[in-house]
Amino acid sequence: MKPVIIAHRGASALAMHENSLEAFQIAIDIKADYAEFDIRKTSDDKLIVFHDNSYQGHQISSLTYEELCSLTSEKGLRPPLLYEVIALCKGKIKLDIELKESGFEKDVVDIVKKDFDYDEFMIKSFIDQVVLNIKDIDSSIKAGLLVGKSKVSFITRLTEYYPKKRLNACRADFISPHYKFVTKSFIKRMKALKKDIYLWTVNKTELIDKYMKKSITGIITDRPDIALKSREYLQ
Repeated sequence: MKPVIIAHRGASALAMHENSLEAFQIAIDIKADYAEFDIRKTSDDKLIVFHDNSYQGHQISSLTYEELCSLTSEKGLRPPLLYEVIALCKGKIKLDIELKESGFEKDVVDIVKKDFDYDEFMIKSFIDQVVLNIKDIDSSIKAGLLVGKSKVSFITRLTEYYPKKRLNACRADFISPHYKFVTKSFIKRMKALKKDIYLWTVNKTELIDKYMKKSITGIITDRPDIALKSREYLQ
């Protein structure tokens, strides 16, 4: 079974803007297996699909949705609301949801579960407590731990490459590591723990081909079009 293909922030390299309705529609049109996206919350409690924690020097959490849209409109972007992405993707593509912050896990779960079955979405975070919160809310949800951020301490890096304790503590079903983590040893250890592996973010053709041949569960990429062709060729 070859890895599933996950369109990072939608088919972000093929669209004018990442995490946009256009990017998600392209991911649907090219038949990616999953659409990956990030969720944040504005000061007026709107759940939005947006990656960065700030925009033009303003913290997203301190802006109302209208204020954020006013700023992003200069670039021709309107960050979509979560329910808009759900409506677009329902019945067309599975979801790989990243929570960038804590505090609104249940809100996200309630919205997603209205339109997606358990086998149609998964939720992940770099924040261990967020993963645990998701499992506490509903243990049937597939939840995972992201690892591999740049500029972390040596100790933190060790807990990412040898994440058994963290995975067990937050009850993660899968791990989503930076692709450079995915060595033979890492794969072997994760398989022993029965944890799926969804690596990020692989864009170069030669790297996509390389990891497509490894025993992993999924590849997150800005170029799902290339990854789909690679998988088709190998199959």
